[in-house]
Amino acid sequence: MDSGGIVTDHWRKPPTLRGEFVLLRPTTPADVDGLARAHDDPETLRFFPYGIESEPPSVASVDHALRSGRQTLTQVDVASGEIVGTTSIYNMSELHGRVTVGYTWLASRVRGTAINAESKLLVLEHVFGTLGARRVELNVDDQNVRSRAAVTAIGATEEGALRRHARRRDGTVRTTIVYSVTDEEWTRVRDGLLDRISRRSANGPAADGLAR
Repeated sequence: MDSGGIVTDHWRKPPTLRGEFVLLRPTTPADVDGLARAHDDPETLRFFPYGIESEPPSVASVDHALRSGRQTLTQVDVASGEIVGTTSIYNMSELHGRVTVGYTWLASRVRGTAINAESKLLVLEHVFGTLGARRVELNVDDQNVRSRAAVTAIGATEEGALRRHARRRDGTVRTTIVYSVTDEEWTRVRDGLLDRISRRSANGPAADGLAR
């Protein structure tokens, strides 16, 4: 974690974030079975850069995530108590007030639901509120049309492309599209997410959102 100086507790410790539909809590080794059950679609991690993160959840992959320096969070469906996915906060610089959010995936049954939208809201509220950050970056494979649409839909700005940036697990080389949300945009983005949560809790899932 690139702090550029003393890191305060909120920047050091993974948060527990509670919403009406989803709970995000620090991942533990005991989550491996729940994460493996939530990984119910072989396409879920298709666009992750090649490495252990692009393979189905296992003891080894959870251990790797916990040793990576990322703040890795397990996503839990409040209604059922079941683990439904994961997300991470990383590349954190308190000095410059910036973080990256990624390594995000969800079980197929909750994609496009209020869980998906509320998870984004909780993470961004933590980053801009508790951490007082100025910038959140999100990086998406250029071929991941569904995730690109989901990131754009929440109000993130497309900034550019990192060409030939990472190897995919199938051996091809990906271009990574960089998106961001800044503190100056946060009120607008927050209002949009609250509206999405309200609509989806009333109307059911929409077809968006997957993995980055």
